[in-house]
Amino acid sequence: MTGLKKSTRVLIFGGLFFLVPIIIAFVLWKHLFQILKPLANRISHVFQLQSIFGSATLLIICILLFLIICFIGGYLIEKGILKKWSANFEKKLFIFFPSLQIIKFRIIGDQETVINEFWQAIVFKEDNYYKIGFITAKQEKYLAIYIPDAPKLDAGEVRYVKNETFEYYPIRMKQAMSAIYDFGGGLDIETIIQQLNNSDK
Repeated sequence: MTGLKKSTRVLIFGGLFFLVPIIIAFVLWKHLFQILKPLANRISHVFQLQSIFGSATLLIICILLFLIICFIGGYLIEKGILKKWSANFEKKLFIFFPSLQIIKFRIIGDQETVINEFWQAIVFKEDNYYKIGFITAKQEKYLAIYIPDAPKLDAGEVRYVKNETFEYYPIRMKQAMSAIYDFGGGLDIETIIQQLNNSDK
């Protein structure tokens, strides 16, 4: 009986954690739909799209408008027009939504993101082992290093190390996020260490 109660409790809480993000996404989409609905309605009447898509016209137009806004925002950030705003916004996301940042870098990578201007993912040597960290600030003689706990970014420690004595190898942000999320998996550490050792010769 106790086992059944425990199993039921696990199922209920498991279902709750599954439903919470879905409910949040639904509520956000509902508010966004209400914002875009007037514009979508006007577009539908101007181009007479109601006769083509029927009752799903407003939904389709709102989705397209949302994708267009995302595309324009990404294009402006990539071209540097919103560079300063984007950098500050990224910092806030790392603080308040670290899991979102992990998902973002794991999916889209970091080829053209402004986050690399102030966060550089690295593998560095400490005693007889290696750690994943981020260079968050560079000074003339010292580096500021943030070492996160796995699998989250919202806990960890900050260190200041001397440039001349600090041994590290830069990696892609996507590699770092995958390794943190997978508790060390998803990173070819042997290749990185080999390259790190070759650079010392």
